[in-house]
Amino acid sequence: MKFPDLAYIAWAKSLPTVEINLARSGIDHCPVSLLGLKASDLVATLPVKYGYEPLREAIAARYGVRGAQVFPLSGGTSYANWIACAAILDRCTRGDEVLVERPTYEPLLRIPQALGHRVRRFDRRIENGYAIDLDEFESHVSSKTRLAIVTNLHNPSGARIPMKTLRAMADVLDRVHAYLLVDEVYLECLFRDQARSCVHAGLNVVTTNSLTKAYGLDGLRAGWILGPVALVERAGRINDLMTNNSVAPGEQMALAAFRHLRAIDRRAHDILDPNLARVREWFERESRLHAAMPEGGNVVFPRLPARVDSDRLTARLMERYSTLVVPGRFFELPRHIRISFGCGANRLARGLENISRALDDLARG
Repeated sequence: MKFPDLAYIAWAKSLPTVEINLARSGIDHCPVSLLGLKASDLVATLPVKYGYEPLREAIAARYGVRGAQVFPLSGGTSYANWIACAAILDRCTRGDEVLVERPTYEPLLRIPQALGHRVRRFDRRIENGYAIDLDEFESHVSSKTRLAIVTNLHNPSGARIPMKTLRAMADVLDRVHAYLLVDEVYLECLFRDQARSCVHAGLNVVTTNSLTKAYGLDGLRAGWILGPVALVERAGRINDLMTNNSVAPGEQMALAAFRHLRAIDRRAHDILDPNLARVREWFERESRLHAAMPEGGNVVFPRLPARVDSDRLTARLMERYSTLVVPGRFFELPRHIRISFGCGANRLARGLENISRALDDLARG
């Protein structure tokens, strides 16, 4: 096993403090007061075996699965993806293959590589709204395929994969006894009261999620895996080798978040819904950028003019306008930038205007 460096994560952790951060992957931090915590909730230990049972049941109830199909764990979706991949690929041979979408969130590409597996790619293109091309996808599936990985909503574009498409992908993979892993952390932004998880797309579908992106509860690192019972049990055994048990105060706080999710979700959509409209209006005015607008979420991934390099643009934004966006090279497309719109309305408006100003600067040379 070899662990590659993660260029995107290293970059994100090295960023300076700026006035306007449109590079965040989640919404502005949620006030702790919305969790409705009492002093008695902050405990040092809990009766835990493979997930704190009240938290497991709260997750199961929200997503319409059995408790045995849920594995809650500390570490957020990032760690859940690692454990899910390890469980799916356990006992696979080196000749086996993993399919990963392109562009994608870098850790989802590096995890199967670190586990020693050959990775093949299938493309999601801006020309068709970053949709999955089922014919292309199927052309990459073979008897060597053991896993395919997608994000839904797509990271970095925010595009949604319809349930019909997910079912078709799961059917194709099932023919070769392979799994579909769906990181649905951004899809949480659309769930509201009807939490329709991608896990329902097939018996060979595994999903990962957390409270981070949609709700601004980054520091809880509350993540989970949903999937077939046997695979979830295997994930628990693998986690025994890693962290063993989760963080007790974090699990209590995560449970409190589920109990108060209606208020937390309302606060999130008070930010996201009007901001999505603001971003749409800005793209209508800013004709130099080409974007496939998502139906929700909190990120968008526009393409820059042909002569504009995203690293030059992001450097100008940071140095002259104290504004951050993510250069597209971290998602394998250097002519793009990822813009997050999960911040306050005034900061978003200023940040978008700063992008236009920086484009003006580069056009003048």
